[in-house]
Amino acid sequence: MRKRVSPMKVGDIVELLPTNQRNRQLRKQDGKKEWVIRKIDPDTICFGRNEGFLIEACVDQWHSRWVERTEIKLIKFVEDENRE
Repeated sequence: MRKRVSPMKVGDIVELLPTNQRNRQLRKQDGKKEWVIRKIDPDTICFGRNEGFLIEACVDQWHSRWVERTEIKLIKFVEDENRE
């Protein structure tokens, strides 16, 4: 079976979606809606060897976590920062 390739790239800005209790808590209490993709692993162990994204909070870069594709939504491509 062929693994799905992500259109998202390292450096892209994503929104953490309220798909579970922890994500809702981060969004509401900590204001951590926007995150930067730091690493994409097509073979993440914690997700049963499926695609995983290491994301880092924009408001405080010490907070990072692994999420699945269904937990994030692309907001801004990394290339957008060089345009303007």
